[in-house]
Amino acid sequence: MVKLWCGRVNLRCGEMEGNMDVIEQLKGLREKARQDMETAMRAGQMDGVIKFARIIKEVDDSLRASSLTVERISAQLESDDDAPALTEAPHLQRPSSRAELPSRKARGKACRVEYLRRLHSKGINLSRLKGRTFQTSSGKRVAIAYASETLPNTWWMGLPDEQYDVVILLCATTSGETLDFVLPPNFLNRVWGQLTLASNKQHREWHVVRSGPNYELDPKRRLGQITPYLSRLDPLR
Repeated sequence: MVKLWCGRVNLRCGEMEGNMDVIEQLKGLREKARQDMETAMRAGQMDGVIKFARIIKEVDDSLRASSLTVERISAQLESDDDAPALTEAPHLQRPSSRAELPSRKARGKACRVEYLRRLHSKGINLSRLKGRTFQTSSGKRVAIAYASETLPNTWWMGLPDEQYDVVILLCATTSGETLDFVLPPNFLNRVWGQLTLASNKQHREWHVVRSGPNYELDPKRRLGQITPYLSRLDPLR
């Protein structure tokens, strides 16, 4: 039994060493994607920026999953003095990355659902028309976009190139806070034609950047500050 357990430990250690190699490769890929993203940003290639931002997010999710696996195995090896049974304990089985690390689409959906609940508690009800498009009780057409903070102080998101009365940009920060910028009709009318049109010609791209306490829409195009619209719900009433 002792030999079997030692062999089991060696197997686990071998797996962890292999994981370290994979982790280093992932870190290298992340750095390359970050550099490529910065190059795309300087060149104004919005499709490229979004592509590399998604790669960075995928790498970060993979690194978190690897970290969870290493922590589980290390904790199990250090917690038991007696040799365990040869069958693997349920809590050591490989975690489901899909369950623990939801996709960007799933995170966006969950964030929108929670935001709609918050609005409802404040007496504002939005009915869903399709996808990310909703309607107020007064008939206003509202789009809700979502993005996480893939790079520090930066959010990228897109919306179908359609007509809206109000656009809400939900920006999830690394600290766990979700910022809501409620852009009214007059602001949309001014900036819509200046927003980058995606390569598929069907979506407009939104780029939010934080500088100190201020938030700006697409600084290179100077589309304006959106800080005054943070949590400003009047357009939805």
